[in-house]
Amino acid sequence: MQTKKTKERISLMSIITEGMRYRKRIIEYAIKHNNNAKAARRYNTSRQNVSRWRQLYDGTIESLRKKSRRPHSHPNQHTEEELELIRHNYRYHSHRGLAHVYRKCMDSGYSRSYESMCRKIRQMGLNAPKKKKVHYKKKKKKVNVAEYPGEKVQIDVKYVPNSCIGFSSYHSQYYQITAIDVYSRKRVIELVRENSTYTTSEFAKKLEKRMGFPIKQIQTDNGKEFCNDPDQTEKKSRFEKELEKLKIEYIRTAPYSPWQNSYVERSHREDEERFYQKRRFSSEEEMYKTHKRYETIINSTYRRILEFKSSNEVVEEYFRKAAQKLYFSSCFNQGTLRSKALDKIFEEKIEKDSSF
Repeated sequence: MQTKKTKERISLMSIITEGMRYRKRIIEYAIKHNNNAKAARRYNTSRQNVSRWRQLYDGTIESLRKKSRRPHSHPNQHTEEELELIRHNYRYHSHRGLAHVYRKCMDSGYSRSYESMCRKIRQMGLNAPKKKKVHYKKKKKKVNVAEYPGEKVQIDVKYVPNSCIGFSSYHSQYYQITAIDVYSRKRVIELVRENSTYTTSEFAKKLEKRMGFPIKQIQTDNGKEFCNDPDQTEKKSRFEKELEKLKIEYIRTAPYSPWQNSYVERSHREDEERFYQKRRFSSEEEMYKTHKRYETIINSTYRRILEFKSSNEVVEEYFRKAAQKLYFSSCFNQGTLRSKALDKIFEEKIEKDSSF
């Protein structure tokens, strides 16, 4: 059965172009006068072209059609082993993103670029084509990027979709509290049955321990589960008081500005697409266990924005380098003190010798 592309190619091959007619007239003139140079002068072309066209000409105009000069192969093309490696890793890891697929390929010896792998995935038709989005020009916004883990953490609350709850919940709603570290993209997730300052404050108590490093600043939106309405009261909420006890700086986004909390908002979108849309929980226990496992998976997933490293690897690498830097600086300070002490001893000895 012929495909649409094959039919289009056949219809194009049946068209006789003006260039083909032009080349046929030149060849017929050259054959008639048995002189390639004369035909070249008359039709304003080179003798080499006339000679080449005469060799191709077999009496039919179809022989004068221009053929593709694209090479059948090139020395840097993917080998069959590399293509099989891409297929294998895409089959088992595509649900965690193409960056994770690329890192798995690299661990198996793949040495080409990320863009090259994505191009081959498209050519092999492994990924479904997406609808092209209309892109509008946006004003460049000043992005406040963190320089170390814990410098800035964003927190938000998301409704758990009822469509994925397959057990009797007695019309109660579940909520997902998410905290994400801006530097390492490390996430902490917790499921709760109440959207209030009590649940968020209890979440904040355990946050530093679960993150694995101290937190300097926390940013949230103006939701009632985080702060009180300033138009109604000036009292601080339970969540704000808890952050004061923990000595963590608290900032809020501007009203109706979700882009200021972009890291956690994007993570919620990923949770919806990669987690909730593909699952239906048969019990509450299963839902809590699956969420705990999902948190472990996302923090060990390789990301392109992190130079194909996972969030856990970024945190470990940062503190390992910080420990090495601290160790070398302490050794340098000890060496400086030791050299100063030795200089003093030598000076005292010289003075003592000179007195004799």
